[in-house]
Amino acid sequence: MTRQLKQSELRTRNEIVGAPTLPSSRACDDHSFELSTALYLTMAGLLLAFVTVLAASSKVHMVVSYGVIVAFIGMFFAVPAMFVRATPQPQRHRSLAWREFMDKGINTANGHCSGREAAVLVLTLPVLILFFGLVVVAIEQFVS
Repeated sequence: MTRQLKQSELRTRNEIVGAPTLPSSRACDDHSFELSTALYLTMAGLLLAFVTVLAASSKVHMVVSYGVIVAFIGMFFAVPAMFVRATPQPQRHRSLAWREFMDKGINTANGHCSGREAAVLVLTLPVLILFFGLVVVAIEQFVS
């Protein structure tokens, strides 16, 4: 059976909660994600190292495939850079310098992260991908 519940009763049972807090306006308006350029370069370097490890251990007929992968990695970083440049001038923010990034950290939807925490969060996956490539090459060398 159903019955109508009054708003006061729902409040006492804590079923009505306040609106969620939104991230800071800079985090929403800043298309550079407040990350340092050095972090982007490190991530690109790790991904290119993964492709290089695979290319160095494979046959010559895979060159075109690896070239396509390198082009996709380039576009992965070029397209967001175009978005940052396309932002209107009054709202455009510059990327943080490495020292400034490490000192200030960044604000995320879940709260503030120090520079070290943000760097670990961003670089964990590219490091794991490179490690995966090294393991694949080691297994391939061991099997053949």
